[in-house]
Amino acid sequence: MDINLKYIQKNYIEKKALCAAVNISLETLDTLIAMELIPNASYSINTMHEINSPLGDKHMVNETQEYFPKNTPTLVEKNKKLVESPARFKAQIKQEFLADFERNTDRRYAYGDITDKAGNLDEAQMDEAFETEWDYYCKGIYGICTLNATGSDIIKKEIAVKKLIEFNQKHADRPLSEEEKATLAALSDQYNEVSNRFAPYQRATSSRGKYLDKILGDNGMDHLIKE
Repeated sequence: MDINLKYIQKNYIEKKALCAAVNISLETLDTLIAMELIPNASYSINTMHEINSPLGDKHMVNETQEYFPKNTPTLVEKNKKLVESPARFKAQIKQEFLADFERNTDRRYAYGDITDKAGNLDEAQMDEAFETEWDYYCKGIYGICTLNATGSDIIKKEIAVKKLIEFNQKHADRPLSEEEKATLAALSDQYNEVSNRFAPYQRATSSRGKYLDKILGDNGMDHLIKE
């Protein structure tokens, strides 16, 4: 089996299987997605089937399968109760997102100059940043990029990636010292706490491939590269 198909089928749940797991129809799931109570599928696999017979005829059938993060059944069970007030779910995600931002001692890394030198938050800029992240969330992007696709994961990954980018800018052009390797290992742990591995075809161009895999490999730290 292709390694990309294997990765997706192992780590995600197909749409029909998801509906069966929570005893809802495909139409109900589509409604929950349209109401932004469930993120869209993170991957879709399009397959063309060619049907042949001894009569010498041929028929082509195109099939699309959609795959969602494996924690989606739990989210469906929770959010199907919110159909009368779907905005509550977005508010919950935002509250979690902001709370983790406030708790994080490295929050200055998030979203550029979103805090001033005194640490005061530009609330309008933060609202704009969240709306962008919410759009990505609803499209299913954070089902690809993060382990649990939560508001907490989103802000933690933003900070972890920005710290890795800064580290690469400072150190990628030369071998790391032992102290710098220890710092990189800690950054790797922070990134892996919330970040997915990505499908193999995506890996090299992902944040993991660009800012972590490469610098680990360049410095003989391959044991820290997630398979």
